[in-house]
Amino acid sequence: EVDICNEALYSEINPLHLPEVLAIVGRHHGQSELYVALISSIAGLFSTVNRKKFLQDRVSYHMAISQEHAAKAETLRTEIAAIEEAEENREKGKNEFESLGFKRRRT
Repeated sequence: EVDICNEALYSEINPLHLPEVLAIVGRHHGQSELYVALISSIAGLFSTVNRKKFLQDRVSYHMAISQEHAAKAETLRTEIAAIEEAEENREKGKNEFESLGFKRRRT
């Protein structure tokens, strides 16, 4: 019954705070109580370690995706710039053609 109570108690503590809580338990209640606390909270401690690795992996994944998107955006900007340059050149050519006295015929 006491073990169930301990497990319930430690499951309510944020896993990120468990190391501090365990240190306090060990300091104030001795090694045997620390052992009981550690047994009751071990799942939470492992979930913290796994969660940290999971979050690190997610950050790496999203950074890689972000870099891919930035590269794609740059490619698209380059294509847009090429289209704009072609439009400007076409407009310049049209203006030069008309300035020479030639008019475009519509057919």
